[in-house]
Amino acid sequence: MANDNNEIEEIDEQVEEQVDEEADEQVEEQVEKLLDEKKESPLKDALKRRWYRFSKNPLSKIGLAIALTSIFLAIFGRYVVPHPAHAGLYRDYGNKFIEPFQTWTFPLGTDSYGRCVLSRTIMGFKYSIRMAAVVLSLVVPSGVVVGLVAGYHKDTWIDTLLMRTSDIFIAVPPLVLALSITAMLEPDPFYAMMAVSLMWWPWYARIAYNNVSSLVNEDFVKSAEIMGDSKLHIMFSEILPNCTGPILTKLTLDVGWVIIIGASLSFVGLGAQAPTPDLGTMVADGSGLLPTWWWVSIFPAMAISFIILGFNLLGDGVQDAFEEVGGGS
Repeated sequence: MANDNNEIEEIDEQVEEQVDEEADEQVEEQVEKLLDEKKESPLKDALKRRWYRFSKNPLSKIGLAIALTSIFLAIFGRYVVPHPAHAGLYRDYGNKFIEPFQTWTFPLGTDSYGRCVLSRTIMGFKYSIRMAAVVLSLVVPSGVVVGLVAGYHKDTWIDTLLMRTSDIFIAVPPLVLALSITAMLEPDPFYAMMAVSLMWWPWYARIAYNNVSSLVNEDFVKSAEIMGDSKLHIMFSEILPNCTGPILTKLTLDVGWVIIIGASLSFVGLGAQAPTPDLGTMVADGSGLLPTWWWVSIFPAMAISFIILGFNLLGDGVQDAFEEVGGGS
């Protein structure tokens, strides 16, 4: 009996040791898992939080869908329209002024040359989105750099020179400045883009300047200066990431404004020229046909409104996304 009891005790001890080892292994696995989660990129974690806040608003997701649709049509519009040849010097007077919703061949009707309004409107997305993309890709980096440098050197001659220069441009109404510049040159989309870019950068300089001015005396900036980091490193690696929220919000909202300015220039004949299917030019060409042949100008105008609505809703969502976590931390 004593031997049996000893054997049972030994078995119990072995079982307990095995259970303890398994428990320790499980604890170690859980600890490693927690450590791996902690090692996740702070950027990835911030993006998750921002997406959560962005997606809470259904209108933001609608705006994102509209924006992506607009970009898709701008890139692949020629391959999805029913009549891609109607983007150029196409004439078919036998089919001119067909009313919309009368035939599947021309769902939105035709213009005075017999060209498909649907095809030309969809292909017009290319020129509007390209205008916004080119202008913002020029003005955002240049304006942000000016504001970043001026804000970091606040109350110095650098600040005075850069920000007073931007104030001069801001004092002139944007559309008036763009019209003045393009009127002195020959009508061309390139000159229209350059004119809009020239008068748009100060707004990004002002946003960056205001944000940098509020951050330049923060502890993390002073710590970097004490550590001997260069000014370029402090400005672009320490300060700039904390300014991304307001900049991205303005960028998405400005897509609509740039498109409006570009369409306005085309409307008065200073942008894209016929037969280019630019939305502003199409509205201008069709305005003289109102109200009899209303569809020639109304559908391009609706397309402009569609793009602007989408990016405005997207901009509101971006603002919500960055509201909780601040600029770019």
